[in-house]
Amino acid sequence: MSKTVGFILFFCISVSLSAQNYIVSGYIRDAETKEVLVGSGVYEIESKKGCTANDYGFYSLTLPRGNRIIRYSSLGYASREINIDLIKDTVIQIYLETVSEQLKEVVISSAATLKDMRLGTTNVSVQQIKNTPALLGETDLMKSLQFMPGVQHTTEGKSDLSIRGGSPDQNLILLDGVAIYNANHVFGFLSVFNTDALKKLTLYKSSFPARFGGRLSSIIDITTKDGNKKVFSGSASIGLPTLKVNIEGPIVKDKTSFTFSARRTYMDLLVDAANKWFIKDNSGSRANFFFHDLNAKIHHRIDDKTYIYLSAYNGNDKLEQVTSEIEDKETGHNSSTEKWDWGNTIISGKLSRILSPNLFFKSTVTYNKYHYKITTDDEYLNEDDSWGIQKAYRNFLFSSGIKDYSIFGDFEYFPSSSHNIKFGTAFTYHDFSPEIISLKSQSDTLIITDNTPKHTYSSELALYAEDDWDISEKIRLNAGLRFSLFNVDGKNYTAIDPRLSLRFLLTNNISLQAGYSLMQQYVHLLSSNSVILQTDLWVPVTGKIKPMQSDQYSFGILYELPESVILSMEAYYKDMRNVIEYKDGVNYTGVSAGWENKVDDGTARAYGIEFSLEKREGRITGTASYTLSKSERKFDEINFGEWFPSKYDRRHVINLLVNCKLNEKFNLTATWTYHSGNRITLPLMTYVSPDVPDTDRHIDNLLELDYRNNYKMANYHRLDMGINYTFKKKKNRYSMLNMSIYNLYNRMNPYKLILESDMRKKESGEVVYTHKLKQIALFPLIPSLSYTCHF
Repeated sequence: MSKTVGFILFFCISVSLSAQNYIVSGYIRDAETKEVLVGSGVYEIESKKGCTANDYGFYSLTLPRGNRIIRYSSLGYASREINIDLIKDTVIQIYLETVSEQLKEVVISSAATLKDMRLGTTNVSVQQIKNTPALLGETDLMKSLQFMPGVQHTTEGKSDLSIRGGSPDQNLILLDGVAIYNANHVFGFLSVFNTDALKKLTLYKSSFPARFGGRLSSIIDITTKDGNKKVFSGSASIGLPTLKVNIEGPIVKDKTSFTFSARRTYMDLLVDAANKWFIKDNSGSRANFFFHDLNAKIHHRIDDKTYIYLSAYNGNDKLEQVTSEIEDKETGHNSSTEKWDWGNTIISGKLSRILSPNLFFKSTVTYNKYHYKITTDDEYLNEDDSWGIQKAYRNFLFSSGIKDYSIFGDFEYFPSSSHNIKFGTAFTYHDFSPEIISLKSQSDTLIITDNTPKHTYSSELALYAEDDWDISEKIRLNAGLRFSLFNVDGKNYTAIDPRLSLRFLLTNNISLQAGYSLMQQYVHLLSSNSVILQTDLWVPVTGKIKPMQSDQYSFGILYELPESVILSMEAYYKDMRNVIEYKDGVNYTGVSAGWENKVDDGTARAYGIEFSLEKREGRITGTASYTLSKSERKFDEINFGEWFPSKYDRRHVINLLVNCKLNEKFNLTATWTYHSGNRITLPLMTYVSPDVPDTDRHIDNLLELDYRNNYKMANYHRLDMGINYTFKKKKNRYSMLNMSIYNLYNRMNPYKLILESDMRKKESGEVVYTHKLKQIALFPLIPSLSYTCHF
């Protein structure tokens, strides 16, 4: 009897031990640089359980007790297998080595599986951005996104994006987790992101995770490099518009690293030299322009569980125009100096810590500032009856901006290999200064000062929770909730946003996906219609203008063909409420006073279907996509209350991108884009009204319109090509020459239309007016050349 009881007890203990689970956790890093590898795959062969490393390279996988073979893989790295006898919670730090070109085709396929692909989410490699031909040869993150399905530029050459019918201010652009309010350099023709400083880019167009909020149309999540912890390395390059340098290396080997990137234009130096050479007496008119970017980051390991990140960004644009006229060589001259200054400043500190083998914590504190300033200084000769000719001056200042002070707390919990739970909170204090106007005038007899500062303060709180749940081998569910509260002028706006996405593996190579997202936006962007010197003012919601909201439904099919070719189709419908538009006959002039009375809030809808074919492996890679979509709006006081096309409504969009590695030295890239013409509003006729009764006045140039955005300009298409030549490599030291051609076949794409009038007098004396539309094109064929040295 005692033996039987003992056997049963031994059997129960054995079963209990065999069924016991333990946690394998740690970081996955590059073996050479010690940079963490975001999104790396972890997979146990026998149990077929796996997970993905988070944004800090941390992974946690719960497995049954016993002998386990765990495979680690990452895009572009050699896979590594670890054989362990799992009898307790175990920490394994993994270092993966990059592979040669001959092995990449074998390795990449292990990371490119349908299980890792999420509806409406695209991961873009930095190398793909660098290979994309660009205007003036300056590779650009925002322009590379314009070749993704559902993403399009707003205007020729500019970096602003319209994503699935939304406006540019509906895109949340994050740099290391901090919002960027203005992503443009050179009036929008370049973005503020230096590609040499970038590590990772993820675009979300739908099925938004609950941890993101604050915009309606997209999340563009950008992460910068941490720095090489082993050796010093860097690069320097010169192109047509800019000079760039990037340096990274260890401060304390294997413990503390830094990275520093700088970019600036040098054209201002050439223009200054030309002005000094050709303009000897400081008379006449001259202009100059300058911009720069600075990225810096320090990454410090306190211990194997705790890390600190300190990062900073500063970018600025300056334009100066001077007009000078000599009145008298003895008394002086009249002069006017106008200066435009705008840019972003970001400072952030992060602490990440492994609280337990299955609980990861991150805390972030940030400061963010965007400013826009215009100053005019006039110096002139003022003639006074009593004092004679006196020198006088006027100073005009217009400035606007926004400052954010934020704190975030984020947790990531891995209760089992099937669940990845994220939850946290965020708080932001906003300081809006839509406009500060100052006017000062002084002569020997008079001083006038008018200063009218205006600030609006608001606070924003968010709480979120989401669970990425592998229900079975075939079914994955991501469900989440986000609560937000926005306080402004004593009024509170609250919302609870559900998020849901579902993936079902129909077969090993066919995936069905569906998603729903409710989004809120508590800020609006007021923009002038000036093509070049546009004035952008951020303003919060008010008691009259409510927060914008959107419901987006999406459904997609992904089909994996041989050789890692992915064919995808995604349909979406987006319903937006409380969007704003300027009323008929009203336009923004750069001043926010009374803006609520100039706009009407209404509804908008955008829907479409996107097809994409992507080849990820081999010497020839690329994407081809086609989007069929429609975007329209409706307001009570605009367009007679009827639906009208959005200015971003483009029915057909085709994008092609092909990258061909000819050999070890030559790499060729070509892109072609086509889309339906931009929407603008043109009058049916203009006429002069009859005289106003009881006066001798009349109103000129009355316009007769049928509906808003009633005219579609000519279709847009363009071919760009670029070739990279890599000089002989010696370890990590090599140099590269890039030759690019923008608009290869010199297509004169419409930039804007202007109305021209000609007057002709007949022999009979009758005057005949002829009106015609003239198309203005901006960029013809533009070749460019750049040289980069890696050391």
